[in-house]
Amino acid sequence: MYHLNDLQLALRIAALESLSAASKEIGMTPAAASAALQRLEKKLGCQLFARSTRRLQLTEEGRIFLDSAKPALAILETASANLAEHRGELKGEVRLALPSDIGRSQIRAWLDELMDSAPELTVQLYFGDHMTDLIDQNIHLALRYGQLDDSNLKRRQLAMTPRVLVASPTYLAQHGTPSTLNELSQHAVLILNRGGEPWQKWKFSHNGAPVEIEVRGKRFCNDGAVIRDWAIEGRGIAYKSWLDVAQDVTEGRLNLVLTDKIAPPIPLQLVYLQTDYPSHKIRRTIEFLVEKLGQFAQDYPLP
Repeated sequence: MYHLNDLQLALRIAALESLSAASKEIGMTPAAASAALQRLEKKLGCQLFARSTRRLQLTEEGRIFLDSAKPALAILETASANLAEHRGELKGEVRLALPSDIGRSQIRAWLDELMDSAPELTVQLYFGDHMTDLIDQNIHLALRYGQLDDSNLKRRQLAMTPRVLVASPTYLAQHGTPSTLNELSQHAVLILNRGGEPWQKWKFSHNGAPVEIEVRGKRFCNDGAVIRDWAIEGRGIAYKSWLDVAQDVTEGRLNLVLTDKIAPPIPLQLVYLQTDYPSHKIRRTIEFLVEKLGQFAQDYPLP
C-alpha cells in the first residue's frame, strides 16, 4: 500500500523539480523527503525521477504513474473535505499568498484569530507583491491588488481602494510638503519594484481627469512592507494603497500628501482556482477575510 504523504510529496517534487523545495513546502526535512521518495520508488519497482545536480525531472515511468495518481489523490482529498464539511469541521491546510504590507500588518493577525478558533486548521503564508502562480506554487488563495487578466481564476472582490501619497511628519517638517505633482522631483521618493521592474509611473486623478507622472528615486524595493517602513522612518514619499497605510495615517505615523490628486480606486481581490465545489476550509477562510476586510475598511475610511 502506498503512503498518501509519499504520493503528495512526489507530486510536489514533479511540480517544483526540486526535492528540497518540495520538502520545505510540505514541512519535511530533506533527508526524510529523500527517504520517502526512495520508499515509493522501491514499492513501485521503478525510478520516478532522473536526478541531476540542479533539478529532478520525471522519467517516462514517473510521468505515467503520477498522471494517474493525481486525479486519485484529488478524489480522496475531496472525500475527506466533504466529510469534514458534513461534520461542520474546519480542518486541514490552507495556503495563502498575501501582499507583503497588509499581509504582515493586518491579515497575519486575523488568521491567527481564525486558527485559534479552529485548532485543526493549518495555515501556510507566502508574502510577496508579485502575482503568484497558484498551480505551480500549490496556493489555495491569493490576495492581490488591481485588475487580473487570467480568466482561469475565480475572483472575489473584497474592497475598492485608491493609492495615496504619504510621508512621515518628520520628513515633511524637514523637506516641506509638495503642493504640485511636479514638485515630487524635488523630493526623495520610495519606489516599489514589481515583477522585476521599478514602478516609476504613478497615476493620479485631478478634477476628474487621469494624470500620470514619472518619478525618480534612490530607494527601490520589491517588498511593499519595506516601502512603508522607509516612509514611516522619514526616508521619503511613498505611493501606497490606502488600506496599507490607513492605520498609520489615522494614528499619526504618516500624513497624506496632495490629497486633491488621489488616484482612482482599484480592487483588492481574492483569487483562487476554479473548482466545482470549493472545500469548506476554503469557503470559510474566504468568508472570514471578507468580514475582516469589510470591517477594516469601515473603521479606516479615507479622510
